[in-house]
Amino acid sequence: MLRIKTTAAIKKSLLVLGAMLLTGIVGIAQEYPKAELALDYSYLHFAPAQQFTTNHSMNGGGGAFVYNFAKNFGVKMDLQGYNGFTNTFNIPATAALPSGANGSVSGNLFTYLFGPQLKFRGQHVQLLVDALAGAAHSNVYGNAFKTLCQPVVGACTGVSGSPSNNGWAMTLGGGLDFPINRRVSLRAVEVDYLLTRFGNFFTQSNANQNNFRYLGGLNFNFGLPNPGVPSASCVGHDLEALADDPPLGVSVETADFNPKHPLTYQWESTGGKVVGDGSSAKIDVAGAEPGTYQVTSRVTDPKQKQNNIASCNVAFTVRQPRPPVVSCSASPSSIVAGAATPITINVQGSTPDGRPIQSRKFSASAGSVQEGQTSAGATAGEWASVATLDTSGVQPGKLDVNVGVTDARGLSSSCLASVDVQAPPPPPPPPVVAQSEVGKCDFSNGKKPGRVDNACKAALDDAALKLKREPDGKLVIVSFADASEEAKTSQLGGLRAFNAKSYLTAGEGGQEIDASRIEVRKGDGEGKNAILYWVPAGGAFTGDNTTLLDEDQLKALAPTVIRKARKQATAAALR
Repeated sequence: MLRIKTTAAIKKSLLVLGAMLLTGIVGIAQEYPKAELALDYSYLHFAPAQQFTTNHSMNGGGGAFVYNFAKNFGVKMDLQGYNGFTNTFNIPATAALPSGANGSVSGNLFTYLFGPQLKFRGQHVQLLVDALAGAAHSNVYGNAFKTLCQPVVGACTGVSGSPSNNGWAMTLGGGLDFPINRRVSLRAVEVDYLLTRFGNFFTQSNANQNNFRYLGGLNFNFGLPNPGVPSASCVGHDLEALADDPPLGVSVETADFNPKHPLTYQWESTGGKVVGDGSSAKIDVAGAEPGTYQVTSRVTDPKQKQNNIASCNVAFTVRQPRPPVVSCSASPSSIVAGAATPITINVQGSTPDGRPIQSRKFSASAGSVQEGQTSAGATAGEWASVATLDTSGVQPGKLDVNVGVTDARGLSSSCLASVDVQAPPPPPPPPVVAQSEVGKCDFSNGKKPGRVDNACKAALDDAALKLKREPDGKLVIVSFADASEEAKTSQLGGLRAFNAKSYLTAGEGGQEIDASRIEVRKGDGEGKNAILYWVPAGGAFTGDNTTLLDEDQLKALAPTVIRKARKQATAAALR
């Protein structure tokens, strides 16, 4: 059998009691009986859980008194008594019973319990839950002592006297009441777990008895408040409508009328037409002017002679119709006269009252406009249209496109999209030749025909200074080589321009000029030099008979060209 420790059971009871106290606060200040008295029949399944014992079914009865502090919360006193039962023992010799024991033992049981009760009160059924603690009284253990221990001296080892007939008890359970009238309810069922704890010589192995009980009977209410005055409450949802909307729905809820009496309902309205159907009605607002009105319901109990009428009212609104909402724009919004640029007119619209659009009209102050496709928007009542504006032959100035929208009720709105038609710009001026010579390098050293000498470095330093002062300008280096030099050393002319640029960007001068601002070219014709040209901001190099050089190729060829030129110069000197 289940073994329950007393401390754990007490903690569990306290937790349940706390939860019930907290929940019971909800019912404060509501109508409820001040006290309740229950008279019941009770069945108990008694389970002593001891060796040589058996479970017993016991019949009895009793009652309970509840004082209610709130509609759902009260304090309960429960008293129950159960008739006797008889158990026959044939116990062999044990350490506790050296001579064994034989005999029939009878007993009864009474419980005295106190604690909180929760009760959830409905019109036709009421649910109760309680957690009670207190005491239990049974003469079974005293009778067992008289029958099994007293006849023989020393029959029960260590027992000097009759054990106590009292123990600790706790119950947890619930039930259902079915109201017969305001004063009396039928308690059809109450089922509880009942824990009793008798500690004595006979319960040494397990002092707990895990029992089950059923109760049924009548429950009487006392201290009920007088019946309330009948009342009515008119309710409705979304009580706003347009004059062409479907009828509005309203209803009336009543309280404190006799639930067994049929009621009559009368409906009236200060606007529109109201048609009642018992406790509900429909309000037809067709033809009503915008404004706020009231509908009234009068409820009567014809069978009641007095306190039999209640009335209520609720407001409803007939809204002012709203026209469609429309906005439009042109894309692009600015064009040049004479340009063959199609213009798209984008129109966004909605119908706040959800009425369909009957017509859309597009017109333009110049040119021609053609309506395109219309599509539904992401939200109900939204839509989008596009149109195309042809501006062929339109003169410079402002061009307006008007979009008018009318819904099925004849309400209209419009929007305006404007296009700025600009005069064509004047033809661009002829390009300005802007380069100017700012320096020159000579390459007359036969042994080192591509070397940048000191004179060249000075010219390049001046050019570097100009590049730094005028950060938006650039430098163009045009180099030359004699045909005889080119015949002996290919790409020598290009190498001279490349070496000059290298001096400015990463050479020994440390100028560190941005390489993208220096352009190297190969000029046609004779010469052993390179000419430095300055191109200011916004200018362009327009020199004739020059070729833009591939710097990556020159960089790869530079070591080979230099070695070849030096060998040729040395050989010529030895001849």
